[in-house]
Amino acid sequence: MKKQDFISLLKRKFSSLIMILIPAFAITLIIGELIWALRPLIPAEWLAEISHYIDNPSELRKLGEGSEWLFILIQVLQVVIAPIPGQAAAFAGGFIFGFWKGWALTTLGLVIGSFVAMSLARLLGISLVRKVVPESIIHRFDSVISDGGYMTFFMIFLLPALPDDAVCFLAGLTKLKLLPLSLVCLLGRAPGMAVLSLTGAGFADGLTLWAEILFGVMMVLSVLLWLFWEIIEEWVYNFLKIKRS
Repeated sequence: MKKQDFISLLKRKFSSLIMILIPAFAITLIIGELIWALRPLIPAEWLAEISHYIDNPSELRKLGEGSEWLFILIQVLQVVIAPIPGQAAAFAGGFIFGFWKGWALTTLGLVIGSFVAMSLARLLGISLVRKVVPESIIHRFDSVISDGGYMTFFMIFLLPALPDDAVCFLAGLTKLKLLPLSLVCLLGRAPGMAVLSLTGAGFADGLTLWAEILFGVMMVLSVLLWLFWEIIEEWVYNFLKIKRS
């Protein structure tokens, strides 16, 4: 990329960031003022309980003990039905169960959900997929269905901003074996889920030195990904032969 083009890209990036931050700050301020105004209407015991859990997140974590299977079910449903953002569920898993257990439960739920989605697509065919996956995504990824291999799906699951839940249904339409595809899903999604689980656990327990180092590395990578996303996206789409929307 030429220096002039890169400077122009940076200006565009920061302009878009400012356009996002200003409304976000205004909305946050309004919500904060609204909550403060309504505070006298909230029962004192509710406020005391909320304050207690904020000051003692370990107490909130105890509420989640024994709910491992429910959490796995939520992760399965967020893949198959997608009413809950997977990132939020992974963060909650780290907060409630701690890093290792939260990461394991999150990843297990995602793998089971992905296997269910792929199996349903393989069993019921394109008629089901058209009901749960937008036509625009099917059109963009039709070459993946016909020509995609395990490495292609690994990259889709690994990279952010790609519709990996929807791709699970598309993967079921391929001739690839479902168990290896599930393993690819596990390997591709595990790194991102690890960071989210670590973030959630950090809010409950605080961050260790290694966690802080990992966060520093991830922040640098996130900034680079944000700056060069168009270039990376162009390369990925060309490599995977995915149509641009």
